Amino acid sequence: MSTTAVHPPSPQRTSGGRAAVIRFLTAAAAAHWGAAVGRVAIPIIAVTLLAADAGEVGLLSAASTVPFLLLGLPAGAWLDRVRRRPVMVAADVARFVLLLAVPLLYAVGLLTLPVLAGVTLLVGCCTVFFDLAAQSHLPDLVGGRDLVRTNGRLATIVQSSVVAGPAVAGWPCARLDPAWVVLVTAGGYLWSAAWLSRIRPAEAPRPVPAERHLLREVRQGLAFVAGATAMFPLVLLRDLGWTEADLGLFLGAGGIGGLAGAVCAEPLARVLGLGRGMVVIGIAVAPAALLVPLAGTHVPGPVAAAAWAAVVFKVGFDGVLAMSLRQIVTPSRLLGRVNGTMRVTFSTALTLGSLTVAVVGSVTSPRTALAVCCAAFALVWVPLLWSELPRVRDVDGAGLGRTAR
Repeated sequence: MSTTAVHPPSPQRTSGGRAAVIRFLTAAAAAHWGAAVGRVAIPIIAVTLLAADAGEVGLLSAASTVPFLLLGLPAGAWLDRVRRRPVMVAADVARFVLLLAVPLLYAVGLLTLPVLAGVTLLVGCCTVFFDLAAQSHLPDLVGGRDLVRTNGRLATIVQSSVVAGPAVAGWPCARLDPAWVVLVTAGGYLWSAAWLSRIRPAEAPRPVPAERHLLREVRQGLAFVAGATAMFPLVLLRDLGWTEADLGLFLGAGGIGGLAGAVCAEPLARVLGLGRGMVVIGIAVAPAALLVPLAGTHVPGPVAAAAWAAVVFKVGFDGVLAMSLRQIVTPSRLLGRVNGTMRVTFSTALTLGSLTVAVVGSVTSPRTALAVCCAAFALVWVPLLWSELPRVRDVDGAGLGRTAR
């Protein structure tokens, strides 16, 4: 057995103890619960109020991920030399203002698909800075085994918001104009900013490198180192005639699966091994992914919902372990760049997936596009077999990523 290199704890640690972590997690809960509502409400607005087709819904989904492709690398490099918490607060406030414009524009008859896409794009730009700052700032508040545990709690919050968000959005969207439901998302961002502002002590200034070459820093980060949801409103609302509440419950089932994956990540990784567990669970959920696009035809709705929950279980499981491992083995001075690089890689896949879904959905049908996405989910474990990840056994209390020969 060999052990990977481990970097010392961040010299930028500004821990305010348990209270700081609780406020950080409370802010995350407010932001993620609001965002979960928006992820349901925005496509419903496009489909029911603005008569969007499959291609337009796919492009709208891509608008939320394109900013990570354009800004992920430079934003990550910039965040390595500024205080990260004020950036998170500013991003929250900006997202609140942008989303507040949606119901106001709808009320005066000025809300169109291009306008909605523009708001989605700008909110996505703010989310780039918020997400990268949050991922990079958390190790400043907590480290070691507590970092893995806190990431587990954070993932639990995220997945519970996925459970609650569709239900919160689906029922009001069925009874009110969905444009007004976006106010829940806007309010979540404002509430998040308020909690982040209360974290004490203030974050210490970050040391600025003597040579401030942004592209060079981006290259350092590089060296150190998907679209199904967009089709659900079209397939379930338009093709099958489900209600907005049914859609919310279906997506909420996925949230339950993701929540279970986040909660079970650490104990399952201890039994199966960190890397091997990702492969084993990926293989186990592959058949479930193939059932999802058959919802309402050959597969009853509840069965398809359970299959979707199994797919998202895998997402929740992988998210906790992969994020913790990256935060532990990456020096604080590079963490913004590394997180930016990883988000660009992830967002590239999401954007290409959304664009592929838009093309396939326009040329064939939304259900075919959904089938393409789910086939990709079923094969997600295959690339892991060609990496070093299956050899990684665990992440211990000292922050060691241990591998087996």
